[in-house]
Amino acid sequence: MTIQQLSQETGIGVDTLRIWERRYGFPMPGRDRRGHRDYSAKQVEELRLVRNLQRLGQRPKKIFSLSEIERYELLERLLTDELPQSPQLEKLLRELAPAEIEREMRSQLRRLGLDNFVHQIIEPLLLHLDHGWSDGSLSIAREHLVSDCLTDLLQEQLKIPPGDKSPKILFLTLSGERHKLGLLLAANLFRQQGLGTILLQEELPLSEVPQLASELRVAAVALSFSAHYSTRQAKQDLASLRRELPQEIKLIAGGQAVRRGIRIPNLIICGELQEIPELCRKHFSVK
Repeated sequence: MTIQQLSQETGIGVDTLRIWERRYGFPMPGRDRRGHRDYSAKQVEELRLVRNLQRLGQRPKKIFSLSEIERYELLERLLTDELPQSPQLEKLLRELAPAEIEREMRSQLRRLGLDNFVHQIIEPLLLHLDHGWSDGSLSIAREHLVSDCLTDLLQEQLKIPPGDKSPKILFLTLSGERHKLGLLLAANLFRQQGLGTILLQEELPLSEVPQLASELRVAAVALSFSAHYSTRQAKQDLASLRRELPQEIKLIAGGQAVRRGIRIPNLIICGELQEIPELCRKHFSVK
């Protein structure tokens, strides 16, 4: 497969793959008859392993210093350490039919309220999803089934209108960032604090963000950068956005790629979902 296809399969940007090849010698492509890069299916699996280790806070330098077996062992240890034991979630993931999954999620949302639903159900659920996908015990189809049900439910919550005078935040991902569930979770939690939310479903070129933010008259722009987005690229993108956005529009960033090493004036970093209430109290006046 081509490097573009490899990027689509793994969720890792093309620029990041090329940097890793130069710096760490992986992934190292073969060459087809025309001399173009050609990647194997095995490299897809190895890169998915790398992706999961990144999500758990491991840096590329350490990851690529390990053998493939050592990477699997490290992933298993990390997943086991952070994975909460929950027969209820395991049953939801592996046994329930689609209608039952939706019914169970709605029941938990009504019982717990949105904040507790996110922290007590969704966050552990996502850990179980990652663990099942990583160890091969959960099919891709099953993972998509649960994720799609969760996405539909969270998008439904955003349709509840905020107060007319509530500050509004534009939530989006930039071109190349395909992972949006974390952004959707954040949008719901900001909405729960009384803020208006505008969530873009499609990726947006960086150059179009400042004009859109001004047209919508938002108080802030919030972006999410997953572990599969280059930290260096995220820093460059955020620095560029901060220069182009009007100073009165706040800029918020969250996700694995920006948890470390991002220091930009007038940039608000949201490291964990639990930080959102305090962040709202500090930076926004909700009427």
